[in-house]
Amino acid sequence: MIGILSVDFDYFIDVLAQERDMYFPHGSDELPDDKLQSMWEKRYLRYPELKKIGVIDDFYLLKEYLKELDIPEENFVTADSHKSIKKTIIDKIPVSCRLKIVNIDFHHDYYHYYKGNDYCNCGNWLRRVVEERPDTIVLWIRRRDSQLYSMEGIFPFEHTDNIKSILNEKFHYVFLCRSPEWSPLHLKDKFEELASMGLYMHNCSRIRKMI
Repeated sequence: MIGILSVDFDYFIDVLAQERDMYFPHGSDELPDDKLQSMWEKRYLRYPELKKIGVIDDFYLLKEYLKELDIPEENFVTADSHKSIKKTIIDKIPVSCRLKIVNIDFHHDYYHYYKGNDYCNCGNWLRRVVEERPDTIVLWIRRRDSQLYSMEGIFPFEHTDNIKSILNEKFHYVFLCRSPEWSPLHLKDKFEELASMGLYMHNCSRIRKMI
């Protein structure tokens, strides 16, 4: 069993679902960076209170957890879009290996929608993985007000709002995505804090080898 910890930074943003709908732009992971930047800037002008949004305490729990995680540096992957997890990690693992994906995310990413050639995107990557690897085990760590439904009904895999569930798991890979369409600009430094854990793991690994 190969354990994959999948983390979407949007989980940690300290807002309710209704506030996300109100404050955040209605973008996608296909938007050019400059257009998305412009959309966010307009939102900041319209809603100055956006600047006061921070992260929830679970952010710090995960950061400490990652400090103690012993995996190869190359198995810690960061990206903007969640769909990149498929190309950078999952597709490189032999199909004969069963996966367990623990997804920390505000969204369940088991949606149906896609447009044009956008067959695999940030909202349906998990569905694509399960279609290709039906024996995949999934645990979704969500927020209490996350949407639980897809077109088929309620999310069909195990889910919980307790991030401490990761303490019972064993991981071989970590994937961290920023999801800039869902993450306010001023919180970029917080994302970088989590992303820096990859370098921290690398330094710890070097120290262990020297001892």
